[in-house]
Amino acid sequence: MTQPTVPTDYLGIGRQLARLLGSSLEGPSGDALKELARAYDPSANEARISAEVFLFHKYLIVQTCVGMFPESQVERVIGGLFAALNERAAGLEFNQERQAAMEQMWQMRARQFDRPFTHDREHFLDEGSDGIYWKRSITQFCQNVREVENPPDIWAGGKGPSHKASSTVTETIDQLISAMSELSKRHFGSAA
Repeated sequence: MTQPTVPTDYLGIGRQLARLLGSSLEGPSGDALKELARAYDPSANEARISAEVFLFHKYLIVQTCVGMFPESQVERVIGGLFAALNERAAGLEFNQERQAAMEQMWQMRARQFDRPFTHDREHFLDEGSDGIYWKRSITQFCQNVREVENPPDIWAGGKGPSHKASSTVTETIDQLISAMSELSKRHFGSAA
């Protein structure tokens, strides 16, 4: 049995991941996070909400790559994703200052999500957990939409927009895991 060759077309893999990102943004979790952001901050403009939803889903894609591709390939795969996203952004003709600001915002958001997401991921993997997995990450998302010194408890009261967002993020992560498992098998012979 021959092993698949290691791909040199990381941009091609990145384009496939960019399509997964687009599907996630247009899917139930994108809609649920927008709904939650509007409920959390009715004064937030749609551009800000869309930007934060994009950054949140980009973070989910990157974190899923870390878990689903062979460790030796993850950095190049993520580089392919960023190249594919830059390729799409090139058509928008952003100047270098705008591109630098976007990169700086991404770096800041990624750092902000690291600790909450790591905690939430552990909760997600705990079989005895309560089924609401992404509390800290979604709370951070809300704080990114509008920073509030004493934020309201978005989890109080049962089945509100935060609960819906958490369940749709779980569905999205399950879909990303499945899709990336197939990508990894196709390009590298096995999932991580």
